[in-house]
Amino acid sequence: MEKLLRRVWAEIDLDALDNNIRLIKQAAGGKPVMAVVKADAYGHCAEMAAAELWREGVQSYAVSNVLEALDLRKTLPEAQIVIFGYCDPEWQEEIAAGDFEQTAANVEHARMISDFGVSKGVKMKVHIKVNTGMNRVGIDSPEELREIMDMPGLEVRGVYTHFAVADSSAPSDIEYTRAQQRKLNEVAADAKAADIPVYSRNSGGILYHGDLGGDMVRSGIITYGCMPNTALPVPIGIRPVMRLRAAVCQLKTVPAGTAVSYGRTFVTSRETVLAVIPAGYADGYSRGLSNKGAVYIGGHRAPIVGRVCMDQMMVDVTDIPVKVGDVAELYSDTIDEIKVDNIADMLGTIGYELLCLVSKRVPRVAVRGGEITEVRNYI
Repeated sequence: MEKLLRRVWAEIDLDALDNNIRLIKQAAGGKPVMAVVKADAYGHCAEMAAAELWREGVQSYAVSNVLEALDLRKTLPEAQIVIFGYCDPEWQEEIAAGDFEQTAANVEHARMISDFGVSKGVKMKVHIKVNTGMNRVGIDSPEELREIMDMPGLEVRGVYTHFAVADSSAPSDIEYTRAQQRKLNEVAADAKAADIPVYSRNSGGILYHGDLGGDMVRSGIITYGCMPNTALPVPIGIRPVMRLRAAVCQLKTVPAGTAVSYGRTFVTSRETVLAVIPAGYADGYSRGLSNKGAVYIGGHRAPIVGRVCMDQMMVDVTDIPVKVGDVAELYSDTIDEIKVDNIADMLGTIGYELLCLVSKRVPRVAVRGGEITEVRNYI
């Protein structure tokens, strides 16, 4: 394991994950929580995260596609697994065999699923998506909902929508979210009357729109301790779950006037001690941090100098004590500058993207109580 961890690795703090899901359950007001574990649990390792969430009593999980569902079923044979993305006819055999619940994106899609169910003598489990303002997929009317509910090959297990701006405090956005909820209630009235769960609250909805109710909540980015919108304070004490780390692999002292990395975008102004960090954009660490990001080594700030390369980068450690093998923090759960949300703000993106970009060649290392409990190496 020591060999595995000498390059770059992502620590998954199970204690932080437990803390987050417990707080989310409280914020849900007793409603069931569906944990979103698509995109490898937002880069956190779906198998690690889902297994831990299951131990915390979460029974429902959302993924994006059939391949994610098949992988998750190996870890959670008894869980409810809902596929949010479009599922082609070719995947219906696997969906039925895996006891997965898929999104019915529109009437035609639902009819295809129903026809398959009728042909096999089974009821296919679906959640009907209602388009209330995202304008991606979903039905638009109560008539469409009733038509899908009446299809002979379907068992409708839920009706849901997705909020577009639930993480905004702008008055117009608050009203937009409320209008989305009203539209969902209108379209889903027959499902509600039939005791079919109707739900809408995503991470933003959980945090800022508790009064909108629903029969369950859908916990995404806040499960992993990041903010839906960094401009809006989070009212519960969630903590980042991932720490991205690497070990210093080389030190070198260069004179003033020395160019560093590709493109000669940085030239030393004094004699400089450089530390080589064996992590780069192929690991998911953004090239956009070239000459403006920083890592922390032993609690000391070390600015990135020159361009971030595919596999490594250089940082200036002239004024701090560093030796080969010291651990550099790239994403931190405690140092504000290098929390994922704050790095994302600097890059003009969102924490979701940076977490999902952490690549498959980076091992995920589960940590509990400060001790390593599991290492998941994808390669």
